[in-house]
Amino acid sequence: MRAYCLASSSQGNCFILDFDIEGVSTKVMIECGIPLTTIYSNCNELGIDFSEIQACLITHAHQDHCKSAKDLYKRKVPLFAHFKTFEALSIKGQGIMPKQKFRIANGLFGMAFDVEHDIEGSVGYILKTDNECVIFIIDHKRFKSNLTHLKPDYVFIECNYDHKVVYPQYYELQKRKEVLLPDDEERREINIKLKQMERNINSHASISSTEKGLAKMDLSNCKAIFLTHLSDRYANEYKMKNEIQSIFKVKTYVCGKNGGVK
Repeated sequence: MRAYCLASSSQGNCFILDFDIEGVSTKVMIECGIPLTTIYSNCNELGIDFSEIQACLITHAHQDHCKSAKDLYKRKVPLFAHFKTFEALSIKGQGIMPKQKFRIANGLFGMAFDVEHDIEGSVGYILKTDNECVIFIIDHKRFKSNLTHLKPDYVFIECNYDHKVVYPQYYELQKRKEVLLPDDEERREINIKLKQMERNINSHASISSTEKGLAKMDLSNCKAIFLTHLSDRYANEYKMKNEIQSIFKVKTYVCGKNGGVK
């Protein structure tokens, strides 16, 4: 399997996985959270023929994961997502339920599983061919699904923020807020920052959560881990990459905000 990252951040997410199935290239997209024109141009730069993409899997209905869903639907690209996601987007697609196996293309099958996020219908995916297994988990606080029966060849997993960076800043802002008057402009600005941080804490994976998630997997066959959706403000990609690689002894990459892997 070859993996391409077209974008990975709160501004937009899009990935293309290219499986070799009995000598035939089988390309699928996961997430379409950037404009279709950008998908076209990024594919062109990577030497990917967009017409060869056989399907797009969407994890949930936030715009940074599904911005181009309606455009792909109009172009008759098969879409897979939880039925709640299609309800939120007001489009038709191949609605799936967690733990339901579904066929994506010849020789490629998928299964969704529930993850904890702040919108209904949020899922992760297992993609399998006869020879390879991929686990894909992005926006989530945690997941409870038992994946120990799998031996993934590749894992894509969110590592949004470093709790050792976020929590000290959060508590410092709380202390500062307490000494300000209710109508103080600085207090209003602090409230905005606190809400943003609380959303990160309550609905996204810290490096600690990422490590706990990976620890629940059998990584004995894993060739690579791809860290996704890193925060601009609260993530250190070098620390995260090195820490994950050191703990799990698996080659680890960071998916870039504007595409590419490091």
